[in-house]
Amino acid sequence: RLDKNDAAVLLVDHQAGLLSLVRDIEPDKFKNNVLALGDLAKYFNLPTILTTSFETGPNGPLVP
Repeated sequence: RLDKNDAAVLLVDHQAGLLSLVRDIEPDKFKNNVLALGDLAKYFNLPTILTTSFETGPNGPLVP
């Protein structure tokens, strides 16, 4: 069972260039799902880590 005192949310490589490679879900739905995860993390006051592979490279910046 998850305990919010021992949990964190890790969002990895949600970058503009990589978003264009997602084929099994519409980009807008994908973005909304990621934003919903962020909202849940905020609601439960969970530590949240955002990371990119190379923000100034071909994958681009984090999706706004």
